[in-house]
Amino acid sequence: MGEGCMSNEPRFKPLPLDQLTQAQAKLRAALIDSPRGTVRGPFIPLMYSPELGDRIRHLGDYLRFEGVLPAKLKELVILATGRHWSADYIFAVHREMSAPTGLDPAIVDAIAVGNRPSGLMPPVQAAYDFTVELLRTGRVGDPGFAAAHGHFGEQGVIELLGLIGFYAALALLLNAARVALPESGEKLPKRER
Repeated sequence: MGEGCMSNEPRFKPLPLDQLTQAQAKLRAALIDSPRGTVRGPFIPLMYSPELGDRIRHLGDYLRFEGVLPAKLKELVILATGRHWSADYIFAVHREMSAPTGLDPAIVDAIAVGNRPSGLMPPVQAAYDFTVELLRTGRVGDPGFAAAHGHFGEQGVIELLGLIGFYAALALLLNAARVALPESGEKLPKRER
């Protein structure tokens, strides 16, 4: 069955509060008490596996809200990863989240249509190039690695790899679960592969 034959109906419904197990209720409370403030996006299907959901929450908290990489750079990497996997939900949510970090909307628009953004500062360019090369080829050549390492050091490169891998996993989960876009979100434009 091809992609055009699939329904757009989400595969996992939000769980009613009165039907949550103790583990699901604990995960819900942790999500509400976190910077996310709610249960949405990938955590709707992850509520069905609360232990996995909680472990993913912890990793996501570190990668998104801590670590050595600046928020603006993280948002660019998340957007590039979301675009690679055509993850509409990730792109819509992080388009909004990128604005307060100072990421130029023209850069976000270029990524949305699959274009290489122009005018990036060298560290941001290094992170973008590293991300795109890794996602397209499954590897990073010596020049791309050296550029990222020169800007971010060992810890930064490892966190960059973690961020790309984490959002690739979320993109696949969101796409397979057919998580609905937020009300303010728009689908990414189709692009040729």
